Amino acid sequence: MKLQQLRFFNAICQHGLNVTAAASALFTSQPGVSRQMRLFEDELGLSLFVRAGKTLISLTPAGEEILKRCQKVLKEIDNIKAISQDLTKVTQGVLNISTTHTQAKYVLPPIIKKFHARFPDVKVNLHQSTSLKNIKSTIAGESDFTIASGDDEYCKGLVKLDCFKWQRLIVVPKNHPLANKKEVTINQLTQYPLVVYVYDDQDNSSLVKTFRNAGVEFKIVFTARDSDIIKTYVRSEMGVGIIASMAYDEKIDNDLVAIETKEILPLCATWIAFHPSLFLRKFMKEFIGLFAPHVSNEQIEESVNKENERIDPQKSTYPIHAMWQI
Repeated sequence: MKLQQLRFFNAICQHGLNVTAAASALFTSQPGVSRQMRLFEDELGLSLFVRAGKTLISLTPAGEEILKRCQKVLKEIDNIKAISQDLTKVTQGVLNISTTHTQAKYVLPPIIKKFHARFPDVKVNLHQSTSLKNIKSTIAGESDFTIASGDDEYCKGLVKLDCFKWQRLIVVPKNHPLANKKEVTINQLTQYPLVVYVYDDQDNSSLVKTFRNAGVEFKIVFTARDSDIIKTYVRSEMGVGIIASMAYDEKIDNDLVAIETKEILPLCATWIAFHPSLFLRKFMKEFIGLFAPHVSNEQIEESVNKENERIDPQKSTYPIHAMWQI
């Protein structure tokens, strides 16, 4: 068994079982990758793929199990390299972060600016998608950190650190019937079509759960990942928008009215998660320190050892930025 074969196998799986795409990503030839996979299967005495002719259809049950272990081996190899780099090139490296549009645009800019000032030779790659896709990316080892909000039930096996909580805001045009109200009830809110963030799982959305627990009918007519897109459709009078508090700017959004929801909707938690097998280089710990200053290195180590135990900031005293509306 060769390390190269593990890399080829993992790359094929990452590229949707497309051998040509995997070979291109690895800067090698497609026949060479196919040959190594045949040799790998022959050595194992197992079929890793379900095939239709030369086309790979899916992983076999054995292939799925071996992929999990293959990813662990490759992650440990990366960790060995990271240990070496941390000792010899302390201020150089790459930090891959998967996050949502809201975090990327409204929360992370000042954090990354400070981080870059401390580590100018560390390249930060920011990948934006839904929370579920971001979590899967971190589990698969494609990103170092996931930063997201909301339900984290898919985070099993990751280390999760709660960072801060924030409220949602209702946004409407100035001529909307709700615009002159300082407070809005659930019943009043659900009388209008809603424009909200896209969700991975409607049944587990805290917003949807709140409406259902209140026993009210509601109609979501439009969803988007981007707060600015939501505000655009609110301006077109498509519906009442519900956005993160940090996504509303009084100067830029002065044609919209923002109404607080802390009395009717639950606060949302933003958290950072990473795989417990990840070797945390110095600059990674510094990033966590900037993003979650209430979490100590000792707490991080303890959480890694317990793997799936989260740190709850409600049990700690820590500084909170006013924009986060705690």
